Amino acid sequence: MAVVTIDPARRLADAMGLSGLRPGEESQIDVGGAGMLTALLLDQKSAWDALVRRHAPSPETRDRILANRFYQHLSQTFAGSHEYMAIEQLCELEESGRYDLVVVDTPPSRHALDFLEAPRRLADFLDRRVIRWFVRPYLAAGWTTFRAVNRTAGFLLRKLEEATGVAALVEISDFFTSMAGLFEGFERRVQRVYALLRDEQTAFILIASPEEQVLSEAEYFCRKIAELKMPLRAVVFNRVHREFDGRRHWPRADALAELAVRIGDEHAARRLWENFERYEAIARGDAVRIESFQRQLPRRIAIVEVPNFETDLHDMAGLERMHPYLFAT
Repeated sequence: MAVVTIDPARRLADAMGLSGLRPGEESQIDVGGAGMLTALLLDQKSAWDALVRRHAPSPETRDRILANRFYQHLSQTFAGSHEYMAIEQLCELEESGRYDLVVVDTPPSRHALDFLEAPRRLADFLDRRVIRWFVRPYLAAGWTTFRAVNRTAGFLLRKLEEATGVAALVEISDFFTSMAGLFEGFERRVQRVYALLRDEQTAFILIASPEEQVLSEAEYFCRKIAELKMPLRAVVFNRVHREFDGRRHWPRADALAELAVRIGDEHAARRLWENFERYEAIARGDAVRIESFQRQLPRRIAIVEVPNFETDLHDMAGLERMHPYLFAT
């Protein structure tokens, strides 16, 4: 099994006790009788370089692309490329056949949609019409003439120069020319990615807390994933407050009297009880919001609730405490 996290917040790495996990490096975790777990933190730049090395038509083209300053900037900062490289990494792991299960941990819901939509956005950017727009004017007329004829393009490219320190048109044209051999396979890989994400063996699991704002984001995610025709299989409600089962048999006056006797302080007992009542109010609110959210989901989607533990879970032993709630029949 492999777990890949593309969340820059590194919450998953911290939860597994892998504070030293380095981007781009695989770490092996012994999970006892369950076997070995491989953890991988995506490194955007390394993933881009690996993509170029795998698909460049020749060593000369590979070296030229890797040395191109526009490519170096693009591979580290281009919007959406982090998510696209995550999907490339997912495909590589799936095609390797080394793992029976690959789990991808994404950022919170709206950012997770960037991960799902990244292949198409990057494919649009690398469309042949874009390549011709950049390359042909430079080859035909040169930078000075092109800037004079097309002020919009000139403004754009000057801004690129200011942002990257790259002689934009020359470097960009050289980048697209060198990458031409790789572009041939991009559309095919994009289609492969979407086929994988929509495959019946792929399952999306939404994790949300029962807070109003979080559930609003979760509703938006559910709508979008349905539009993308990707399989949402389960929703996990995390940090759920639960009402005390025996409260209905515990009158307030009796409870206060018993607390006062136990702790020897009537004022402290009253404050404890008020705190308990506030917790119960939060628990009832959680239950109402979860029930309302669940009514909007198709019945085939599994619903799981994980309680609000008294401490943070930041290691494998802590994660094991969730097991009965996540996998109970």
